[in-house]
Amino acid sequence: MSQVPISLIIDDGSPVNTFYFHRLYEKHELLVPTSFTREFAQTCRRHGLKGKFSVVPMPGCLGRLDQGLNRVPQQNIDEFLQVCRQEIMPAFSITPEILTHFLAYNLQSGGFMNLCEDRYIAGLNAEEIAAYVGLALQILDNLGLDPSGVTSPWHTGKNNEGYYAAGIGMAFKQTLNKNQCFYFLHGADGPIKKPTVVCDSERTGTVVSIPYNTGSDPFWELQYCSSAAKAKDYMLTKIDELLSDDGRSGIIRRIFETGLPIVLITHWQTLFCDGKKFGLRALDCLAERINRVFGNQVQWQSFCQLAGF
Repeated sequence: MSQVPISLIIDDGSPVNTFYFHRLYEKHELLVPTSFTREFAQTCRRHGLKGKFSVVPMPGCLGRLDQGLNRVPQQNIDEFLQVCRQEIMPAFSITPEILTHFLAYNLQSGGFMNLCEDRYIAGLNAEEIAAYVGLALQILDNLGLDPSGVTSPWHTGKNNEGYYAAGIGMAFKQTLNKNQCFYFLHGADGPIKKPTVVCDSERTGTVVSIPYNTGSDPFWELQYCSSAAKAKDYMLTKIDELLSDDGRSGIIRRIFETGLPIVLITHWQTLFCDGKKFGLRALDCLAERINRVFGNQVQWQSFCQLAGF
């Protein structure tokens, strides 16, 4: 049997915690320290993890990552980007998560709108989406992050996916002179079950949609665990649902038996857990179990590898 591809999605990467802006009625840490970013990179390297890592170009509408952010020391930004370039990017395909993963940015006025990006993108055509995505790509390119795809904030593009996919392809051609790219939008319940070419033309280049298929972020609720003991119990329950200790059952085992790529998802804020790092510990344990159970029967791949680039 040939090796089954396996890949890890990390959404919402940033030197700041995007949950701080998405849950204003809760108390969350704003800054993600460089020590955490390094620990994440070390965990991935120890287990050989690969996949897709998002970087939000204008996190929380605090400014452009390539020009400095309000309320964020420049040292934090520089160190985050250094770890991304040197330790994360060699194993993970980098994407913007559009521009702000929050309020839509007005390309004409330079201000922010009173609606979030998912709703804004839903009303645009392909050319307008290309301009919006193009700025996101340009910011990451300015930072030396070499984006190869786009991640959708929430369900951005779901209601106008034809325009959305075409706009992403056009943005890569126009901004970075790249003729192939991918985007991440769908989950296991969506119409796309494996990496699928959505657009392939002179105008758009080759655009591949890559879904996750192991269920939504299994460790999300760790952010609300009040103690390390409760977090450990929850973590072990979720890991068992994904893959039993003996490897004979679980979501990952079922997907493995189909031969489809196994694509997991979690979030930067889930791993961070406001400094408690419960999610990162969970990822460490899950990765150890996957590699112990499957060994060389699986091959960790970046999203570019999954897309066939």
